[in-house]
Amino acid sequence: MIIAGIDFTDISKTTVSMSAVLIMMSIMIAWILWLYQRDSANHFDLKDLICRDGKVDEKKFTRFGAWIVSTWGFVYLILDDQFSEWYFTGYMALWVGNAIADKYFNKEVK
Repeated sequence: MIIAGIDFTDISKTTVSMSAVLIMMSIMIAWILWLYQRDSANHFDLKDLICRDGKVDEKKFTRFGAWIVSTWGFVYLILDDQFSEWYFTGYMALWVGNAIADKYFNKEVK
């Protein structure tokens, strides 16, 4: 079936199921975090994921977005049987290296 130039018979079942799971999990996680955020008995604040001192921090915002996208790609590659040790090595090097570099450069500034 071709609609708007896209051949939908060429899309794998993994792609469709992963998209459905992503949508369902995103809604579920957003709902749980929203309920947790509204509870006045805890000190959890979603803004801490992307903000520093009440203002959006570009570095935290970008890092959080990149982590979500790369982790989803990581899971997708595993489920689509395209995962190799090179992807794992690259993923770990990226995030561990990022954390180490951030600590090193922030230590230099202080």
